[in-house]
Amino acid sequence: MFTVALVCVLSSATLLVSGIPTPSNTCCNTSKAVMDLPANQTTLVAPTTAPLFLALGVGVQNYSCSSTTSTYSSIGAVASLFDISCLDRTPAFTTIQTTAFDVWSKAPPSVKATSIGSTALLGYHYFVTSPSGTGISPMWDFTSTGKLAGNATAFVMAAKVGDMVAVTSPATNVDWLALDRVEGQLASKIFRIDTVGGQPPTSCVPGSAPISVKYTAKYFLY
Repeated sequence: MFTVALVCVLSSATLLVSGIPTPSNTCCNTSKAVMDLPANQTTLVAPTTAPLFLALGVGVQNYSCSSTTSTYSSIGAVASLFDISCLDRTPAFTTIQTTAFDVWSKAPPSVKATSIGSTALLGYHYFVTSPSGTGISPMWDFTSTGKLAGNATAFVMAAKVGDMVAVTSPATNVDWLALDRVEGQLASKIFRIDTVGGQPPTSCVPGSAPISVKYTAKYFLY
């Protein structure tokens, strides 16, 4: 099982950020964290403020087969989100998504994503029906885990505002994304970067069952 050793212990103090009480600590805070984005591109632009959360996502991208194009189309994703703030600015942070994917990709079907990451589970990422009633929207939900458990506003539903192909192996790794808040108070902006895996096969047989493709990624919540 892949685990992350936390180098400090979260205190019981809280700090109000965007109306959400977030854990305050002495050496695992995110005030110095910087998102590493490719130069010479404007699709994904990092905010000037520090991120609220640094998370490792471990889960699956889900797809269905289009009967008209014989290709897969996205029907959402499900992932567990683990706190990696204590690894920020350490050598392990750079490759944490690859390290986790190496274990996750080899895990048998009986092993859940929650068993792959550290015990510092921040929350979950999944999709819900969009507010318009048509289509689906991504959700980051911290309402039932960690320091924010029981806080009904500790979630964010978002809409994509930026999309760029993965820096490495785009045929295998899902795109990097920027998203803005639609509902919720957990964060106002979300970025998915450093993706590993998640891309479906290039073609499919119409009528075939939906598939799930394992992936990992870093999520920066601002």
